Amino acid sequence: MARGPEPSAATQGVRRKARRPLLDRLRSSTRPVVVISGPAGAGKTALVEAWARDEDHIRILRISRYHNTAASLLDAIYAAVGAPPSRTTPEDVRSWGGQLTRSLSVLLFTSEQPCHLVLDGAEAITDPEAQLLLRDLVEYRPSALRLIVTSRHRSPSWLNRSRVCGVATMIKADDLRLSLSEVESLLGEDIPELGGWAMAVGLVADLGRAEADDAIRDYLRGEVMARVTTEVRHVLYAVSIAAEVGPALAIHLTSNPAAGHLLAQFASTTQFATVTEGQGFRLHPMLAKVLNDELATEHWESYAALRRRHADWLVGHGRLDQSTRLYVELGAVSTARTTLLAQWQRSVLSGRAEVVHDALGCLPPPELAGDSRLCVVAAMVNLAVGDHRAWQRWVDVAEAHDDDVEMEPSMSVAGAVDVSRRFAQALASGTMPDGTVNDQLQGLWGAISEVANGLCLMWAGEYPVAAARFRRAEVVARVSGDQLALVHALAGHALSSAFDGESQAVLFADEAIALADRLSPRCRWVVANAYLALATIHLSAGADRGVRDAANQVLMVLREAPAPLEQRTREYALELLDLVGQTKVRSKTPQIDGLSSRERRVLRALCGPLTLREIADELYVSHNTVKSQVSSIFRKLGVHDRAAAVAAARSWSSGKR
Repeated sequence: MARGPEPSAATQGVRRKARRPLLDRLRSSTRPVVVISGPAGAGKTALVEAWARDEDHIRILRISRYHNTAASLLDAIYAAVGAPPSRTTPEDVRSWGGQLTRSLSVLLFTSEQPCHLVLDGAEAITDPEAQLLLRDLVEYRPSALRLIVTSRHRSPSWLNRSRVCGVATMIKADDLRLSLSEVESLLGEDIPELGGWAMAVGLVADLGRAEADDAIRDYLRGEVMARVTTEVRHVLYAVSIAAEVGPALAIHLTSNPAAGHLLAQFASTTQFATVTEGQGFRLHPMLAKVLNDELATEHWESYAALRRRHADWLVGHGRLDQSTRLYVELGAVSTARTTLLAQWQRSVLSGRAEVVHDALGCLPPPELAGDSRLCVVAAMVNLAVGDHRAWQRWVDVAEAHDDDVEMEPSMSVAGAVDVSRRFAQALASGTMPDGTVNDQLQGLWGAISEVANGLCLMWAGEYPVAAARFRRAEVVARVSGDQLALVHALAGHALSSAFDGESQAVLFADEAIALADRLSPRCRWVVANAYLALATIHLSAGADRGVRDAANQVLMVLREAPAPLEQRTREYALELLDLVGQTKVRSKTPQIDGLSSRERRVLRALCGPLTLREIADELYVSHNTVKSQVSSIFRKLGVHDRAAAVAAARSWSSGKR
């Protein structure tokens, strides 16, 4: 491999420094036998050569096919340590072992200062008698000899017994990689594409970045790609366009049913493909770059076709961000636009709205702003991730279009904009704008319309009616698979039930929180009302700590959704925190003394789990009578809802005690 000019003495010092962490790992072992195991190109030979330059008691024997007999191997071992040729047969272990011991003592090697013999490339030894000789060398090793064995095999057969006995230790391929922090400390910069490859780090240290790139490319072409079959080469060319592939994607890109098997074989014999979670494969960044360069320059037609097939695959697996970027890079902007319009709901409904958000960012701005349907998509996606300002901007752009197009069958762009505005206003202020919407809305649009109605009714105090709306939203969301709307519906149902004193509010809140954990981080703000419901329930039970924990959770999840979204929820959470923080002060206020005996009886009932209708049955009065008495209680206490009235009652009661 071409390595450029011979490095200077100063550069050689940099090389030694670059390999210092690996040398430290090698020196830290105290076992008499060290096995350095790793695939081709892992840096085994470079490591022992760097070690030999630092020490004068190291002898290196580079094993080749010429040593694949017991006699030739024994002669090579004697020659490597500087001893005279053996006068014994390899089968006579006692004789040649004793002669080797005497030779080492003549050379002034002792157990305290042993000779370090490196057997580089031990995988070349396949002859049974030669392997038996190596096993005898390990087991009857003179005390003045330490063995360092480099091998592509994970565990040479002749070493198995020694490893079990604790004589040998292993330095594996993972240990031969440098961490990013080590690379940065050694080279002065972070170079992730080197992948911790010790040899590449050494080349950069030796030659500089530009010349090292050429040397690395030459090595990969000559020592890696030149040694694989044509079939494997074609598979590697195809899968190099993806950073990581699974067997199914490899087959899709190559039309080769054995592609996964070929990649597994390549990964088992070289460090330039590693097996990832789920039996996927990741090519080394440097190899992927070389393959991509060759595809782009020498096979440009197949390169474009492969990238198009990769983009189509990404669409089918919900990666609209990556597929849109590929389509745009290939000049297929119209395909990217059509795909986004057809697939955006799939990602948004599953709670991965940021995928569509990033995909829209890949489109040229004129293409995005010039399509009213894409403007609506941008508005809904930004609303899903909690960006109210961006939602407002894209809704305004969508309304500025005069084209009469359908967002989807039986749904115009104007209708979609209207639903979006009603939903955003319900989230921001809890009030619904004038006008009506189509009652035949389906899927995403139907679910968010029902959620908007439920939110407005809830903040207006119509808790049973709001709960019914949320139940309808829940049904539509479950049928359509809309996870975002489902969390909205369950959280709203939980809060309206908590305001109304319903005991099942906890169940709705817990389910909403569990579902929200599956959403992407930027969409989890939709669970805020579920935590507020728990805070309200804790307040009714007098559990101040529970109120604080749940209310703080409300404020935490709403950090991702700046005002005005869920402003009512945010304000109520702050009120609850203020209530539990000022209990002693509020307990001195004599407001409850002004209630009538019947109103006090109703207030005591409000502190329990009963609904207003159930309270009426308990007190043997009509439902309307209880509602009017509750309104009078709220007015006299200066509160606006049941939770605040309950808090005032508990404060007054604790003050009396």
